Amino acid sequence: MLKFSKLQLSLISLICLLVLGQIGYIAYHSSVSRPPIVKAEVSEVKEAPLEIIKPKREKVTQASAGKAFGLINSREEHFQVDSVKELRKVFNNNDYSLQRVKKEGQIPRLFLAKFPKDMKHQKRSSNSAFIQVVLPYILRVNEEILQDRQKLLDMKAREKLGHKLTHHEKMWLSQLAAQYRCKSKKIDSLLVHVDIVPPSLALAQATLETGGGRSYAAVEKNSLFGHMATKTKVQAYESILHSVKAYIHNLNRHTAYRDFRIQRAALRAQNSNVCGYKLATCLTRYSERGAAYTRDLQKLIDARGLRNFDSDHITLQ
Repeated sequence: MLKFSKLQLSLISLICLLVLGQIGYIAYHSSVSRPPIVKAEVSEVKEAPLEIIKPKREKVTQASAGKAFGLINSREEHFQVDSVKELRKVFNNNDYSLQRVKKEGQIPRLFLAKFPKDMKHQKRSSNSAFIQVVLPYILRVNEEILQDRQKLLDMKAREKLGHKLTHHEKMWLSQLAAQYRCKSKKIDSLLVHVDIVPPSLALAQATLETGGGRSYAAVEKNSLFGHMATKTKVQAYESILHSVKAYIHNLNRHTAYRDFRIQRAALRAQNSNVCGYKLATCLTRYSERGAAYTRDLQKLIDARGLRNFDSDHITLQ
């Protein structure tokens, strides 16, 4: 049997006390620090779904003008009505009139989903409701085009300062060239294609092609610009927006309208307004009627005072 001196026993006792103290210290801090960690994990699990399912503030109004009257507060509204009477009530409720637009330049972002059936019974002498429906769509598509155009202008300015384009920018130019059927990927060449169609010209063509929205193509197929699927069948569109996009895209990329694009670029180079009345003469190939068709466009632009809508101060609000 081993015998320990008093000094050895004291050392052994001290070591045991130190070990027990360390164990207690670790156990204490483990019990104190664990709950906050668990609480944080639970909190994250509860809060994450709130960010995912949080709905965007967006209204869609259907069927009646009574519901459409609540359209004032939101930035962009899509709605549907059953009659031209209800359509006019929506516009009146939102202080939207062509006279006010020409004076103040502000157009509410009101987008009619589809023309009401009784549009075809409207008098030919009054096209104001039709213009009020189509104008916001034209401006909206032009807005998207101007965003790409500004990006091109910014890239051109940086190139002049000696900056090289990034790989991503070069890829974007390639995609844009393909979209507009532009043979060159150079910025100057793309700028000829990537530009607006003046509202006066688009409104005149839509009015002439549909009789101010009274045609079967407009009411039943959302087709506003005389586009044909075949020689005898009118092209149908999912919405009025799709019809406007197809029309503007057509003028910006089809070889038949090369003169239109060149003349528009010339106006830009002169720092002149992109004028629909002037550019109408470049669309002789749009109709079999040729020059007679373009003269009718110019007469309509003047008769309806559509030149006012080409001004830079006319914007969507």
